[in-house]
Amino acid sequence: MMELATIIGSKAATAIRVNNLFVPASSIGNHLRAYTDPALFVSKDYEPYNMTKSGSLTRVKFSTRHFAIITHHQLSAPDYKYDQLAIHNPNTKKLITSHQVIFQTDRNTNEADYDCLIFEFTESVEGGALPKSGWYDLTNEIDAKLPKPNIVFGLGYPGYRNNIDYDNDVYPMAPNLVHGKESRPRIRSRLSFIPDPKIDFSPDGMSGGPVFGCQIKNYTPEIFFAGIITNASKKQFNFLSRSKLGSMFDLLD
Repeated sequence: MMELATIIGSKAATAIRVNNLFVPASSIGNHLRAYTDPALFVSKDYEPYNMTKSGSLTRVKFSTRHFAIITHHQLSAPDYKYDQLAIHNPNTKKLITSHQVIFQTDRNTNEADYDCLIFEFTESVEGGALPKSGWYDLTNEIDAKLPKPNIVFGLGYPGYRNNIDYDNDVYPMAPNLVHGKESRPRIRSRLSFIPDPKIDFSPDGMSGGPVFGCQIKNYTPEIFFAGIITNASKKQFNFLSRSKLGSMFDLLD
């Protein structure tokens, strides 16, 4: 992720603002990495294959609550259950499952417009099973208009380097970061960007990962949350915008 630091750092003499924090350009990749994890699903019925990976997830905070966001197709294709999504706590080496899921309930809405599910982990964070750090705070951004980005980039865990090692009961956590230029989307209800430079790997498995934009004004850069990856190819990354996610958070109790 040093390439991202070089690109942004070459345009900035100071630290970069991210979610009301100022982060050194050299640390920006590692900082953003904290907001995403592999989307792991656990089931006690299939030992020793009780853990599988289906794409990536994005960790966010809204008000005092904590959530993981994935795309709906990550769950529906393998026929996972809603209570099987888990986040790994590296400190305790435990998988923590969610206690609630929020999904679009408006039958007049095209499901393709909202290809996402929001899983709640608030109880696990408040109880100490998951750390309070590493959740992007959307509270003051969710309803704001997306700025015009100078750079767009997405993070996720592609399958080619994130396969579970069942023999040793471990799995790698090796995210890829892809940056590029905003482009005209070819999928309804999506935004998109074109990788620049071109990528030579399959991004399969990056669905659900976060997309960020970087706006630079008067040599002062600021990174903002733009959405989550939904459909990606080597040529173009499509993502669900932050405003679409905002309508999902409106469904919260």
